Amino acid sequence: MRFFGIEIPRLETIDNRRFQIYRQSMRTPFRQRNVPPTTIPQATTALFFGMGVANIIMQLSMPGVGRGVFESRVDSGSAYRRVIKRQRTTGQYLAVAIVGSKSDKLAYHTAVREVHSHVHSTSDSPVRYSANDPRLQQWVAMCLFKGFLDSWELTYGQLDDTTRNHLLAQGKSLGTTLEMRGHDWPETYAEFEQRWAATLPELSIDDDVQGHLAALADLSFLHSQWGPAGRVMSRALGPQLKFMTRATLPPEFRSMMGWTWSERDQRKFERMVALHRAIDFVAPWLSPVSLRAYIVDLRVRQALGLPTLGKLKVRPAA
Repeated sequence: MRFFGIEIPRLETIDNRRFQIYRQSMRTPFRQRNVPPTTIPQATTALFFGMGVANIIMQLSMPGVGRGVFESRVDSGSAYRRVIKRQRTTGQYLAVAIVGSKSDKLAYHTAVREVHSHVHSTSDSPVRYSANDPRLQQWVAMCLFKGFLDSWELTYGQLDDTTRNHLLAQGKSLGTTLEMRGHDWPETYAEFEQRWAATLPELSIDDDVQGHLAALADLSFLHSQWGPAGRVMSRALGPQLKFMTRATLPPEFRSMMGWTWSERDQRKFERMVALHRAIDFVAPWLSPVSLRAYIVDLRVRQALGLPTLGKLKVRPAA
């Protein structure tokens, strides 16, 4: 395939086993609710697109991850400074990890490793951390997998253990695309749950990180980035995003943020889930189309010789 005279790698090099949803969606345009998902893209419902900040909160509740993001000098990768770029690179990483080819994964591994080499604790940091630490990346990968799984189970109900184990095996690439070693990934969902429960006592969100996350949840961080337009967007969309974030957070993480949850909130959320279920029924292609777009974007950038993650900008150390 050619793009403005430039040869672009064919999309057939995408992992066809995991990308079979594209071919299936051409035959069955509506969601088959009674058919368990066999791939992570199939398990990704319309609700997933409103769960991003909730997943970030879970990731950053690991102190090393939270302080790493808060103290990072990599301005080019900061949501506070480059929100659209950050959304692209995060979504693109998920696409590469889930359905990307080996060359796609290698490109992202190399690019992210370089960025992460600039994210590490200093003598002033309250905790020691390195963004290339496989253990921290394993926690992030577990949160990402839980996000995909929760999007299905909050929408349609709990999956059986066989399906969960099958999806978990695919989720390994969410960590191995970076520094996590394959043998460190849980082999069964029961082991995943045990490891998750064992990690909970290690988690906490300090005041700095909590303020950072709260501003993401209600979009108030856009005030300084986009000025008046950011204020308008925050007022228009912030309350709804914050509600979705509170709603899709497990209770223990909600408590870490100092947020409450009422029966009235639960009833409102159930109505919203019903709406998302209807959207997902008629548009199950939302996830596969977005994943495909991210892969195309990556390969166009590679063909044009552009940096995978854009130009790297790192603030000098204080």
